[in-house]
Formats: sequence, C-alpha cells, structure tokens
Amino acid sequence: MKIIEYISYVMIPMMIIVIISYGMIKKQKVYECFIEGVKEGLKVVINIFPTLIAIMIAIDLFRESGAMEILINIISPIGRVFGIPKEVVPLGIMSSISGGASMGLLSNTVEAYGVDSLIGRIASTILGSSETTIYVLAVYTSAVNIKNAKEAMWIGLACDFVAIFTAVWACKLL
Repeated sequence: MKIIEYISYVMIPMMIIVIISYGMIKKQKVYECFIEGVKEGLKVVINIFPTLIAIMIAIDLFRESGAMEILINIISPIGRVFGIPKEVVPLGIMSSISGGASMGLLSNTVEAYGVDSLIGRIASTILGSSETTIYVLAVYTSAVNIKNAKEAMWIGLACDFVAIFTAVWACKLL
C-alpha cells in the first residue's frame, strides 16, 4: 500500500514538471499559455455561474416546497409495479438533477438501511449508474449558448430511467 500512496503524492508534481518541460522543449511561453488558459477558464465560469445559481435555487425550492414529496407519492405506486422500492424513489429522482443532493440521499439511505441491505445496494448502484442529466445539460448548454436541448434532455432522462431499472434488477438478481 505504501507504493500506491507514494505514487499518488508524486503524480501531480511529476505531471506539472512534464508539462512545463514539454512546453520548454517546444519553445513555448509556458507561463503565458497558462495565464491565457486561466483567462479562458474564468470566462467559462462567468458564463455558467448564473445557471449554477439558478439550479441550486430550483433544487432547494423543489425539495422545500413539498413538490418532491408529491412527485414521490405519484411515482412510488408506479415504481412498486416494476419492483422499485419506495425508499430509493427519491434518489432515482434526484440522481438526474443534483449529484450533491443525491449523495446526501444515498448517505441517509445507507445510514437507515445499512450498506449491505438490498435497499442500500440498490441505492448505491442507482447513484453509480445514473447521470446528473439536467445539471449537466444546463451547465454545458449554457457554456456554449445552446438554447434548445430538449431532445438531449429526454434521451438523457430515458437513459437514467433505464439505469434505475437495471440497478434494481441487477441488485435483486445478485
């Protein structure tokens, strides 16, 4: 285990040295290129910052208003028909919206039901196999000024839906 720790401590400084050395061999102004990259990165951050704030506010409003509970109560009977436990429905919903909120829900689920329980395994598999589709689309489309991404959203949500069903099926099977 010591060799892995050593490699992990040394890897980032080594990458920096390799990049700087390569730039110097190619006779590039490494520092100026770095500063130019930082400037471009800040422009991207400034472009997507309002979207990130809007997403965070919308997620909090969704949860605090009770809309999430209403949606869970609507979806749970449908999920039960397909064998999806009610306990993982909130995670199934939030996994498409917010990674941070999903991790919080996973933590609560694992704490309540245990890591090795069927519910815990299903919740962990759902989180590992789904994507924060709405978050990713909002951030990426705002970064490159795409205004119409509804087809991508429906495809991404369909993939998340398949990931949830597959997670439940695989955990029950194994």
